[in-house]
Amino acid sequence: MDEPRQDEPMSGAPEGEPTAAPEGEPQAATEGDAASAPAEEATQPPDEVEVARTGGGLRLLAAVVTAPWLVGYGVTGAWAVMRGARAAVDGLSSVDVGYSRLVTPPGVIFVGVLLLAGFAVLLAAAMLVLYDSRRRGAWAAVCVGAAVLTAGSVWAAVSGGLHPGLWLLFFGGLLYAAALSLVELLLVTRVARRGTIVGP
Repeated sequence: MDEPRQDEPMSGAPEGEPTAAPEGEPQAATEGDAASAPAEEATQPPDEVEVARTGGGLRLLAAVVTAPWLVGYGVTGAWAVMRGARAAVDGLSSVDVGYSRLVTPPGVIFVGVLLLAGFAVLLAAAMLVLYDSRRRGAWAAVCVGAAVLTAGSVWAAVSGGLHPGLWLLFFGGLLYAAALSLVELLLVTRVARRGTIVGP
């Protein structure tokens, strides 16, 4: 009896035909891919919810607007505090602050502190808008501080007979800071409620 040749297949399967994979493996791989696809899609933020931040030029302009009041509040506030403190040390009962008005040293110090507080509020608003801050707590604090100082300046202007034009010239920075912080606070709150993802 002739022995079978070495190059002939023993199984009887035609040469070159690939061996079939075990049943169940392709289906398992397909099901795994289908299960992982929704998870990958869920992690990708939708394009329609992305909101572009304010342009750098507009932020710079909004911050520069506060510069005149920043200088005025800072210089005048520091001068008033030092003038009132010096008068208190010298034992004076009143200080001439101009416009033929005599004010007690504690009153001068108090006005200086308020002006320095206005300087701090304006500086905070300028820095927040310059860096496009999205912190609601910071904007809320600036808004409350600016609103309180603005209300105080209105009361002082009414009680002192200050002309509305002069009030706007002297204390318009506080009104601007209050309006700016309120608008930014509303925008940040709306973005947070919608779950909007802000781009870099």
